[in-house]
Amino acid sequence: MEYLCKRDDLMEKSMEEMSLKIYNDLKEDYLGVEKIVMEDEHIFRIYAEDDTLWKIFEDMINEFKSIEFDAGTGESHFLKIVI
Repeated sequence: MEYLCKRDDLMEKSMEEMSLKIYNDLKEDYLGVEKIVMEDEHIFRIYAEDDTLWKIFEDMINEFKSIEFDAGTGESHFLKIVI
């Protein structure tokens, strides 16, 4: 059981590091990026103002397995990206 807890901790830390790296990379080119949320190691969401999301979408449409606009009720708009 201890192994699974350590593995989960490492996975969470790895996803946090990946999220920060993606955020920093995007922030260099797209100043409107607000945050990155990792759903799992293959899916992340980019939160930003709409103009920034459109620009990212247009620039990266062919770079990922899937990229789509999305928003929950009462939520900010975001891009959901599958690596």
